[in-house]
Amino acid sequence: MRARRRPRAGAHNINIMRRALSPLLALAVLAAACSGTATEPSPGSARSSPRASTPAEPTASGPAFRAACRLPVEQLRRLRRGYDPRRSPDLVLVPRAPNYFGGFSTYTHSGPWDYVQEVPLVLYGPGYVRARGEIDPDRVVTVADVAPTLAGLLGTPWPEGRPGEPLEEALVPAGKRPRPPRAAVVVVWDGAGRNVLARWPRAWPTLARLAREGTAVRGAEVGSSPSVTPAIHATIGTGAFPKQHGIVDIPLRRGDAVVGSWEGHSPRNLELATLGDLHDEATGDRAEVVMFAENNWHLGMLGHGAYRAGGDRDVAVMVEDDGRLVSNETFYSLPSYLSDLEGFDRAVRAVDAADGALDGLWMGHDLLDEPGEMRHTPVWLLWQSRILRALVEGEGLGRDDVPDLLVTNFKQIDLIGHDWNMLSPETRAAVAYSDDALADLVRLLDRRVGRGRWVLVVTADHGQSPAPSSTGAWPIGLSPLLEDLERRVDAPVADLVEDERPGAIWLDRDRLPREGVSARDLAEAALDYRIRDDRAALEAAPAGYAGRGRERVFSAVFPYAWMPQLWARCGPAGGGR
Repeated sequence: MRARRRPRAGAHNINIMRRALSPLLALAVLAAACSGTATEPSPGSARSSPRASTPAEPTASGPAFRAACRLPVEQLRRLRRGYDPRRSPDLVLVPRAPNYFGGFSTYTHSGPWDYVQEVPLVLYGPGYVRARGEIDPDRVVTVADVAPTLAGLLGTPWPEGRPGEPLEEALVPAGKRPRPPRAAVVVVWDGAGRNVLARWPRAWPTLARLAREGTAVRGAEVGSSPSVTPAIHATIGTGAFPKQHGIVDIPLRRGDAVVGSWEGHSPRNLELATLGDLHDEATGDRAEVVMFAENNWHLGMLGHGAYRAGGDRDVAVMVEDDGRLVSNETFYSLPSYLSDLEGFDRAVRAVDAADGALDGLWMGHDLLDEPGEMRHTPVWLLWQSRILRALVEGEGLGRDDVPDLLVTNFKQIDLIGHDWNMLSPETRAAVAYSDDALADLVRLLDRRVGRGRWVLVVTADHGQSPAPSSTGAWPIGLSPLLEDLERRVDAPVADLVEDERPGAIWLDRDRLPREGVSARDLAEAALDYRIRDDRAALEAAPAGYAGRGRERVFSAVFPYAWMPQLWARCGPAGGGR
């Protein structure tokens, strides 16, 4: 049995980091081109979240129901896959595409529309993955297919009943593979949906090469809504959707409270075992299972670590806002050798010098002194490559015949997209730096694991919203919306909101009846919300919006508790469009 390091407890401060933006975004070539055992947390067990009661809603009907029923069936399917009655928000708001929640200089990406759902999906690994280039399967492929595909290559038993399916069309037949790979690697380019990659088709030559020499899936999508990082990474890890794995959003309802989905870096809210969990179990914990990612939102692609009965403390390295590397060392481990890792200053200097002058600027933006701020520049991508190299070498990934698993998230495309939008040259730079980091990782795996002894999956967790100047989108502000709803329903709506996310509101279920208002009342009021109702934003809007005041902002607003009725009456069986 391989000895596993037990690093000393505590968060390790590294004299590093300063504002992170990374280069990622490749694959426009594609747009153009548990086993159910008793150890798995299960609903109703001590490790499962308590089942909060869902307030009884009247039979779905009226204008809010009719509007929701008019959504395309594929959008309803994505919303249904994201719905857990114990955890999901009480009110779902679906803007009219391309409208989004945000402002004229702030951009969000949560929704069921194709442009945020479609993502790259590239498999590469000579001897294991066929060199087919881009393929167009006869079924809808989602990121839920990643885990069962890798399980088959690793020889890990996969539980029945999960929606993810192995991508057999991308794989060398089992009898013709040399032996199980020594390492499987999953790279998620956060926010690098196909619309982002298609916008910058020359910025990702490494990913384009891997797509040509391996298999790239045309039309792959995340498969559920909301299209947000915690939910989709858990789908990548479990091969199931939020309605099964329970990570429905960044916040979720747990009992009577709305909490962070990964509060305390704890996996308690993840209700299915991941590929990492099951592979550890299948190998008697001899496999190395390792994650490096920006924060705890990505833990769903790693797993439960020692939280799961029989599990060990897999390596989980995350980043605090101030740039410190941290973990939850009750359930995971944080290698001590990262505490004195060198190379961050070299990364800062390389990005600073990229424009030909050491002036403390990147593309005209300050390279600030605080390490955490560097997470919004390409400095972080260079630093992440250094950390990944240390982890591959320090954990001995792929050094014996027990297959290991490495999962990582490159966050900078998403962060920079939120800061400057996917159409900005800053995002193009983030894609390019991310592609360079991918090339570094491929070279590292060839050198340390061995050419032809590893497999790689590259995908993304969502696309992005283009700037409204290019689409005519109306950015929806939550505060003006709530103020308008208060006038319409004559109730203190803002005080009824327990938590919110773009397109989702958790309500105070106890107070609603005391105020004489229901989720249906709020849905019907919001459905009639128009551009002119946000007077301050309309007055300050760029030219072109003045004559659009009468436009409705939303396609649908409905109580999420209606989802079963909506699907039964408006889904495929109900004749939905």
